Amino acid sequence: LFPPANHRDGITYIQHSFQDPWPLDLQQTFDLVHMRGSLAGASPHPPSRIIKNLATLPRPGGWIQLMEMNAFDPPRAGNGPAMADFARLAAEVWDGIGVGDFANGLGAMLREAGGMRDVGERRFVVELGKRAKEEGGLRARSVNGVAAPVGPIAAVARDLRTSFSGEELDELPGRVRAELEDQGGRVEMIVAWGQRPLES
Repeated sequence: LFPPANHRDGITYIQHSFQDPWPLDLQQTFDLVHMRGSLAGASPHPPSRIIKNLATLPRPGGWIQLMEMNAFDPPRAGNGPAMADFARLAAEVWDGIGVGDFANGLGAMLREAGGMRDVGERRFVVELGKRAKEEGGLRARSVNGVAAPVGPIAAVARDLRTSFSGEELDELPGRVRAELEDQGGRVEMIVAWGQRPLES
């Protein structure tokens, strides 16, 4: 998970569960805290608990930025049946593990659970696979970025009540990868940010 101990990049790596309160020596020390694609890991707790923990990290005047995929209202145009099934699976799994449609509530959670001010939110449709630009290996990276989590999400679905059969869960990772490589696809990403007040 971490680079070798002798790696010199000016970054300090620590192992910590975002479910737990952050160590006191890290609290109120960051200018920016960014988290992407992780809030489903809040289960069995609500994602607001994670945001409350994150809100202890920025210094007064510092910022939190969150980015999550909108599984509950994905783009219809530009997606084939495999990507539609992936969005449906993610939504069913998020409901099944008790985190629900958290992506569409990021701004509200930053305000209410995190106590942030100047909260904003933007939505971006991201082109994937064959629909993405070619430069910098973006097409291949976008395929891997979406197709890689399908298998683990499908594995979680096996322990939940969903509309997918075991065979459909087995086939979905390959179907998503092939569809993205052959015709491309799209996801909507929701980005929300908020600033820690200067005075508490």
